Amino acid sequence: MFQYEMPTKVYFGKDCIAQSGDVLAQFGRKALLVTGRHSAKINGAQQAVTDKLDALGIEWVLFDEVESNPSIETVRRAAEVGRNEQVGCVIAIGGGSPMDAGKVIALLCTNDLDDTALFTGPYCPPLPIIAVPTTSGTGSEVTKVAVLTNPHAGTKQSVGSPLIFPKIAFVDPTFTVGVSRRVTIDTAIDALSHAVEGYLSTGSTPMSDVWAEEAMRFLGIHLDALDQELSYAVREDLMYASTLAGIVIAQTGTTLIHGMGYQLTYYKGLSHGRANGILFPAYMKLMEEAVPDKTAKIWELLDVSGLEEFTEIMKKLMPGTVDLTEEEIELYTKLTMPTSAVKRTSCEVTPDLVKQIYRSLKA
Repeated sequence: MFQYEMPTKVYFGKDCIAQSGDVLAQFGRKALLVTGRHSAKINGAQQAVTDKLDALGIEWVLFDEVESNPSIETVRRAAEVGRNEQVGCVIAIGGGSPMDAGKVIALLCTNDLDDTALFTGPYCPPLPIIAVPTTSGTGSEVTKVAVLTNPHAGTKQSVGSPLIFPKIAFVDPTFTVGVSRRVTIDTAIDALSHAVEGYLSTGSTPMSDVWAEEAMRFLGIHLDALDQELSYAVREDLMYASTLAGIVIAQTGTTLIHGMGYQLTYYKGLSHGRANGILFPAYMKLMEEAVPDKTAKIWELLDVSGLEEFTEIMKKLMPGTVDLTEEEIELYTKLTMPTSAVKRTSCEVTPDLVKQIYRSLKA
């Protein structure tokens, strides 16, 4: 048997907030807007939301202090604002960081959780969450997971519960048009890793595989051109694939790439997508042996001849190396091994294997 749950209602397309935003009226008379300092203002997403809220007569309060890889301290400060202002919902606008932060903020508005219980639960229902993605990568607008930086654990960790699925996602590719080339590449590779890892996860199902294959088709046709100027039509494809890939990992979880990549982000400052990208070739080499039929299907969907061509594309998009000391490799391996990502990987993952992959990053 398998199960499937995707309770988020998705509105996809240009100007979807203006056209369908009246649904926001059902979530109370005051909203907490959660975002970063700059991008949501520049790309028009914040204005689109506030215009609709103003038209509906809904008050709003802005918290625009979410950083990359949001911290426990930040989400607690925002939740205090939400409680003090007695908001009825949280509208998270941005890439993965604001959306993940928004989910946890909504949870903290209704739950009294210490730093341990924050990651373990149990939880009471949060405030309703509305997600407005502005990058084509994380798929957080349709997942039940939020990732925070946890200094107590010395890595990034997930808050996971079906309760934090957003109620509504407004997915407008227009907001990604001005995204830089570097961020476009990093987020697209993040989306690709979601589709591929979900497809190869031990938790994959016939239904999640449908979405994963569709996401890979839409990513594959643009994979080798991500470093070029992209039209709106391409941006639309990337956003569609990102949302589908988010639906995939909401069912399957992620695997070894994410389990290892979090350490590279936390300690070495690599973006999440870049960390995934440089780990991708070594992971796919493992998967060719462990899940050969599905891996062959991936090469077909991505329209590449195999591992060698895929590796060349990844190195073109993610140039450079990562030099790790043996002490760093030991620590990162220690942090990786207990993760659920390791358990969902479709081959035996040993500490020696993880160390070998980390060492290969400087080659």
